[in-house]
Amino acid sequence: QRRQQQDVPTVAVVGYTNAGKSTLLNTLTNAEVYTADQLFATLDPTTRRLPIVDSVTGKSSAMLLIDTVGFIHELPPPLVDSFRATLEEVTEADALLHVVDLSHSAWASHIRSVMGILRDMPITPGPILVAFNKIDQVDSDTLGLAKEEFPQGVFISASKRFGLETLRQKLVELVHYAIATQ
Repeated sequence: QRRQQQDVPTVAVVGYTNAGKSTLLNTLTNAEVYTADQLFATLDPTTRRLPIVDSVTGKSSAMLLIDTVGFIHELPPPLVDSFRATLEEVTEADALLHVVDLSHSAWASHIRSVMGILRDMPITPGPILVAFNKIDQVDSDTLGLAKEEFPQGVFISASKRFGLETLRQKLVELVHYAIATQ
């Protein structure tokens, strides 16, 4: 309620499990959210403030990034129910940042799984920016394919801090778009 009253834009960080959502949140916001290479390392939504500067206007402001539970293929309904609190953050956010582990061999399938879960949500989520993470761990063919299929995507490495300034600016644009179309 406080977030809504203060009119601070919110972006829910979603993605398949182990895509690097919490690592990205930590890197962008200097937070210390628990991270581990395991299923469901994040069970509760975590919100952190991200200071931003609009590259066009030079104006400083902030947005809130909300880390969510990692999705898996064919998430069983009882499991979806148990993660209702974190999934509610998705429907209440102004926009979504969909983090994809590009180094995983099934990255395209992971995108389809996440998008399927989002499609089945009771409320349609806001606009989505796709960020391909772990680009430092992929070959040029994989990177080229992802860039061809997702020309509006952002290509980053949260752990190596590659592409984060571009991501920040794309997040500013995403939030501006989301608010303008509400």
